Amino acid sequence: MFDLRSLRLSAGEQHRQRLPVTIAEFTVGGAPYVAVPPEVEAAFAVTRLRNGWVFDEKFAVEVHGPCHRCLEEAVLELDIAAQEFHSLDPELARDEDMVSPYLSPDDLLDTDRMASDAVILAMPVQVLCRDDCAGLCPRCGANLNEGPCSCPPEQPDERWSKLRELL
Repeated sequence: MFDLRSLRLSAGEQHRQRLPVTIAEFTVGGAPYVAVPPEVEAAFAVTRLRNGWVFDEKFAVEVHGPCHRCLEEAVLELDIAAQEFHSLDPELARDEDMVSPYLSPDDLLDTDRMASDAVILAMPVQVLCRDDCAGLCPRCGANLNEGPCSCPPEQPDERWSKLRELL
């Protein structure tokens, strides 16, 4: 937690510092992922605007979890740049997009939750252990990255035989 009350910033001024943030374990597609190490150092900045605050966090993180194709461990290296705006204008503050969910009413900014959410948003749609991951055999479950499985070749569906004749 970062206490904004400790800052005495006027509009247009910025406070910068390095601070540790803890990335919570999370799930993507039902699979657990964890940052290694869970605590990283972030470049943190708070900018005071005339009508609000802007919060910035930048850090690099290594995320470990299962590959979506073969279930072996995948390691992702992510560069995170998160930014949040919080309006102090009562009219704008009614809109939930104009206030930060990480800032409590007593001006404590949850930098850990902000960092964790930024990592989740930066995760790729499909997590792979490597770009050319072959996955698992759908019949026997063998890891095709280690070589071909011993399943017999799949027999073509006879309903498509007339179309194959056209080729």
